[in-house]
Amino acid sequence: MGRHAEMVARLEELEVLRAQDEVVAVTQRKELEAELAAEKEARAAETRAREALGAELERANARAERAKEEFLKSPEFDSERGAELERANARAERAKEDFLKSPEFDSLLAKKAWGYFKDGFWGCLAQFRSNGYSEEEHPPSFLDLQQAVDDLGDDDDVEDEEEQEEGEVDGDTEANLPSSPKP
Repeated sequence: MGRHAEMVARLEELEVLRAQDEVVAVTQRKELEAELAAEKEARAAETRAREALGAELERANARAERAKEEFLKSPEFDSERGAELERANARAERAKEDFLKSPEFDSLLAKKAWGYFKDGFWGCLAQFRSNGYSEEEHPPSFLDLQQAVDDLGDDDDVEDEEEQEEGEVDGDTEANLPSSPKP
């Protein structure tokens, strides 16, 4: 009978521990639900603010366009000023085109592209790891960032070689033709 009493006491202890764990789990769940609700509200507020800013931007653009039209119709505006305005607009367009062709733009674009690639890569890697992909059993060569960057460099080398080969073929087609065997 002593063994039975010990087992009953142990069972009661386990039930108390289980009840405590359930209380903790319920509390954690409520905290997480409250945090999720706060995040949703923050996101909704951010979306509303973004929409309000977009509407304000549209109103400001419309006001600027109306002011420009009024100025162009005003007696102070003459053809000389109109020509000056057109030249300024043309200079701005040329400056924009020059910037888009500049190495500085290429550098900025490359940095932005690298940021997207890097963030996407690490996000993909995190998903693989969180879904139980075992790196020990299956070494993921495609998840190696350095290898991926090296492979990108290899693609550029292959493209350069192909361009050189095309240049050789285009430059001297007769010299590059294989000779046919003599009968």
